[in-house]
Amino acid sequence: MGKSSIIRQFLLGEFDDNYHATAGVDLSAVAINLDAFTPVILTIIDLGGQDDFSSLRTQYYKGAHYSVLVYDIADRKSFECLPEWYAGILQNIDNSETGHSTLPGLLIGNKNDLESEREVSTKDGRIYADLIGWQFWESSAKTGANLKEIFNRIAKEIFSNHPPK
Repeated sequence: MGKSSIIRQFLLGEFDDNYHATAGVDLSAVAINLDAFTPVILTIIDLGGQDDFSSLRTQYYKGAHYSVLVYDIADRKSFECLPEWYAGILQNIDNSETGHSTLPGLLIGNKNDLESEREVSTKDGRIYADLIGWQFWESSAKTGANLKEIFNRIAKEIFSNHPPK
């Protein structure tokens, strides 16, 4: 689907065709300046999607302030996994701080550079994002399309929902 490649492209400006799927968990941090006086540090937790890591994955949902789900626009099966992944998030978030049973998030249809191989329409992506109350973007880890905008949007929303004390 490209979660790791999205993060790699955003953080390092690199794309590796041979990059392998995350096995377990990768952690990264990045500072994003919302303006000249407002830096936001995002801790990005890249969770492997394999079933073997489901119990490990759920531990990282607790205390999360935001979530991103990624599917491959050229792979219908990845899109069809979204309800299961979303349900896993909802079942495991720690909402004691907010009292909400949801988590703000964003749905990314990745690999929009593969338009000729598209199996999931933009409309289908938007419909699912609307269904779960999340924003929707399409991107490309390969070209970097929309990644800066996506991460800036995430930083702004987190800052708005969790301002410094």
